[in-house]
Amino acid sequence: MKQFHCLLTLLLLCISHTATATGICWYDGSGPVKLYVPEKASMVVKVASQMFSDDMLAVTGRKSITVPEKNATIVLTQLDRASAAQRRQLSAKGIDIKKLESLTDGFSIITDNKKIYVTGTNGRGTAYGLLELSRQAGVSPWVWWGDVVPQPQNRLAIPHGYTTMQGASVEYRGIFLNDEDWSLRPWSYRNYDKSDFGNIGARTYKRIFELLLRLRANAIWPGMHTGTKAFFRTEGAKAMADSCGIVIGTSHCEPLLRNNVDEWNHKERGAFNYITNKDAVQKYWIE
Repeated sequence: MKQFHCLLTLLLLCISHTATATGICWYDGSGPVKLYVPEKASMVVKVASQMFSDDMLAVTGRKSITVPEKNATIVLTQLDRASAAQRRQLSAKGIDIKKLESLTDGFSIITDNKKIYVTGTNGRGTAYGLLELSRQAGVSPWVWWGDVVPQPQNRLAIPHGYTTMQGASVEYRGIFLNDEDWSLRPWSYRNYDKSDFGNIGARTYKRIFELLLRLRANAIWPGMHTGTKAFFRTEGAKAMADSCGIVIGTSHCEPLLRNNVDEWNHKERGAFNYITNKDAVQKYWIE
């Protein structure tokens, strides 16, 4: 009898563990991952959904597909573009909307009724939340830049009752492209994004911005060495930054988003000196 009780206890534990481990399956090997992306979502959410689709191709062999909310396993919501009814529904599912909205570029992931709900405070937060699922599926942020190949999976699941709420502790988080002359710039214009000398093209910037999204960064200070074309004179670069939710800053001697090394012409404008050449400097900034 004692042995029977031990076996019964072990069986119950196994059943309990199996049920817990099973969780909500968002890929079972029989079809593509189904994702709902709100029509009114910011462009960065749509960029992230395309990245996610490529990630699923790498992990499962199939791109994810976008479907109506009722048919989706993963449901995205961008709070700053959500209706009052949607906000009430999310609150009813247990999301602390007030707390979430207090976070910088925050996101929440919860499970409810066989669905995974990814809710962001804004476009960036929603993108971060979706790409967190990519990370949980085994996709490294360095999947492209570092050639980190994801391991194929025949099943992806998340535990029942799973919940996380995350946000940034720093308002602007990013990188400064420094010493671009010897590496990034020649690689871009000679190979990946072939163009004129000195140009880091929009296609290259897109890859940089995708990495920043995966790392939950939101800012970049572009290269500004002699010979590098100014970011805002690079065709498509600003639009690419906007689509990825990236803020552009300038550094060193680069006031008011001008790139003095590339944009200030001494022969035409005179010295870059506010004391002796105030009108020309102000006109340059106004431009």
